[in-house]
Amino acid sequence: MHEYSVVSSLLQLCEEHVHKNNASRVEKIVVGIGERSGMDKSLFISAFETFREESPVCKDAILEIIEEKVELECKDCHTRFSPQGIEYGICPECKGSHIEIIKGRQMHLLTLEMIGDDGSDGDEGNGEEGDGR
Repeated sequence: MHEYSVVSSLLQLCEEHVHKNNASRVEKIVVGIGERSGMDKSLFISAFETFREESPVCKDAILEIIEEKVELECKDCHTRFSPQGIEYGICPECKGSHIEIIKGRQMHLLTLEMIGDDGSDGDEGNGEEGDGR
């Protein structure tokens, strides 16, 4: 249940961005969660619903989750591909087995929509990454 510690860190990061940008609150948080990140989406949402109540700037924030598919790269021929079926570790181009996961293992803060102290909207796409562990 590391989702709770990840969400706690996410909300702390959001609070830091609110203060850094002289905003008053967070309106929307968009995160990308890789399908191989080890995150349980329902636990992540549950943790968010629980912890956001404790955050004065995130308590009314909406959470949007974008699920990111796994992308692999063959280290022999440098072909990038998405795994199909059980052929997860075989390159479709050269049939090599030196494969690396290059996308879909992390959790990213993609966008943070904030309301300024003056009531203005502010978007910050910051690209923060976590390894999902």
